[in-house]
Amino acid sequence: MGPDAATIQIVLLHPAEPDFDASVSWVALNRIGGEVNILRATDVNSALALTCRDTVDLVVLDRCPSDWVVDVLSSEAETNAPVVVVVGPDADEADCLETFRAGAADCIRYGPDHAEVLPLVSLEQVRRWRQWRERTRTRDKLDWLERLHEAIVSELPVSLAVVDREGRIVEINPEFSRAFRISGRLAAGRALVELLPADLVSSGGLEDLSAFSEQEGFSRIARSLDHDQGVRVFDLRVRALDHRGHVLLALSDITRTESLSRRLGEVERYNENIVQSINSALLVVGLDGRVTFANSTAAEILGTDPASLEGRLADDWFGAVHGQNSLIERSLDQGLRFKGRETMIQTESGARLPIGVSCTPLSGEDSRIQGVVAIFQDLTEIKQLQRQVLQREKMASIGELAAGVAHEINNPVGFIHANLSQMSEYLDELSVYLDSVEALRSSRVGTVENASLEAALGQLDRVAEEVDLTYLQKDFRAAVQESLEGSERIRHIVSDLRDFSHTGTAERSLADVNQCLDTTANIVWTMMKHSVSLEKDYGEFPELLCYPMELKQVFMNLLVNAYQSIEEKIAGGEGTGRIRVESSRRNEGIEVSISDTGVGVSSEDLPRIFDPFFTTKEVGEGMGLGLSTSYAIVKRHGGEMRVESLPGEGATFTLSLPFEPPPEGPDVD
Repeated sequence: MGPDAATIQIVLLHPAEPDFDASVSWVALNRIGGEVNILRATDVNSALALTCRDTVDLVVLDRCPSDWVVDVLSSEAETNAPVVVVVGPDADEADCLETFRAGAADCIRYGPDHAEVLPLVSLEQVRRWRQWRERTRTRDKLDWLERLHEAIVSELPVSLAVVDREGRIVEINPEFSRAFRISGRLAAGRALVELLPADLVSSGGLEDLSAFSEQEGFSRIARSLDHDQGVRVFDLRVRALDHRGHVLLALSDITRTESLSRRLGEVERYNENIVQSINSALLVVGLDGRVTFANSTAAEILGTDPASLEGRLADDWFGAVHGQNSLIERSLDQGLRFKGRETMIQTESGARLPIGVSCTPLSGEDSRIQGVVAIFQDLTEIKQLQRQVLQREKMASIGELAAGVAHEINNPVGFIHANLSQMSEYLDELSVYLDSVEALRSSRVGTVENASLEAALGQLDRVAEEVDLTYLQKDFRAAVQESLEGSERIRHIVSDLRDFSHTGTAERSLADVNQCLDTTANIVWTMMKHSVSLEKDYGEFPELLCYPMELKQVFMNLLVNAYQSIEEKIAGGEGTGRIRVESSRRNEGIEVSISDTGVGVSSEDLPRIFDPFFTTKEVGEGMGLGLSTSYAIVKRHGGEMRVESLPGEGATFTLSLPFEPPPEGPDVD
């Protein structure tokens, strides 16, 4: 009996008076059939609120006051659901007519047949309402689709044309008119091949569109020359519309897109060639720590092929160093940039290589890190060259000290030789005495008269007096002691020279900075002791993780420079200068200062004092690499080097070395 399977929603408005019986209408409405949901209200506002629901199918006013009826019928309820008014038994025809005029869908007089009439009238109104609502919704949807279709066709930046079986234009959109400079009114009925450039028709295979009328779809790239002889590129698509042979033609101008795509391809190939050709290795690492791109140089250094690198963890080669995460991992986690850092990697074969690496985080539009780019170089050869340069610097310094060292060695050798000669004379004299003693020893009581024994003893006494046996024994011991001391000095000097000239290793090690400083000072002292007084003041502090031989080179350069500055100031006179060497603990590191009383450094030269090849010496006396090399060594240790000087009053060079330098070495920039 119901209009459909959906639940019927009915709003029932009636007075709330005690003697009013609303059950008759409520029971009658439930007899409509199917699922019925009756929403009861006892005032106008409640009823209107319920009526605004989209699902309401009917509003029934059961014997309500006339002003209620007027209010409900005059309201602008969103659903506009039909209203059935139940009037009292005393209402006349005029009252019913007035109700209809006010907008009621139907009017029923309350009476004996009320329970039979109300369900029939209500069901009929529900059916009409639902049919009207469905037609309205369908019409609205069609209107919306038509407007949508018109908007798409009009605004779509694609040239559209509907063509019949004979290849004549049925309709075109505004974009087609703009692109090919013809209005829709003039284009209708004309052949498509007349409106399009001939080269476009030929390139797109549009001579016979009837061949496409049976196809599901077709697409290709077509080209045409414009009036400036530039090539225009179109994405051509053809699709059959109906069984009557109508075809939809869509032409998208992709000239700029293709140009950008071609340029993008050229840029990609260009960048690929650059990336693959550079001497530096390049890795791109994603957020998961895995390699997403690697050039051939990276594969060569890491000892594998580029194809096998992608997808592997970067930490397979760039592992933790001295307990700290790798530079790549720190760059990913903290967004840090690293430039020119030195670290060690492990190649595919297990060999360890020194590298210089720079890491830069990759950020997206939201500034979030999306990965990291790592560029690195194999420093094996560079490290070897550095060691060779340092070794040559040291050997050059040793050569400069050779004359002083030779003179220093000659002194102890001289008095050792003299002492040994004196000892030879002493031994000759001692032999005479010993011969007399031997003669006495050979005497035998009983075989030699007592007079002979007495004479031999007298002779022995005379000889002892002649050679001064007591002095001989004392001076002999002193000569031997001096010889021992001289030989010890020679051994110490040679040991210091051998220690200083040692090549050293590429790895850091714990070293006593005071010992490095003192050994170097002892070597230089042999050259400068005739014109310089050397003062030492060493503090107490633990050993330093460093490159000991490199620090010795720094100390050597500074001490030699200090001595040469004093020599320049004295200029062959009889005066002397002073060099003071100090070491102490400062905060979390060691501070070493070397000061002199030489000529000092001018204020103009101070800013350039650590520049490579800068020197104030005469041509041929220096290359200007000593201080720049020393500065680079100190920076490599994570330290700082500074100078204070006043012209004519000397200079003080101060080194600050941290106990815990960066594991990979300091930045080089």
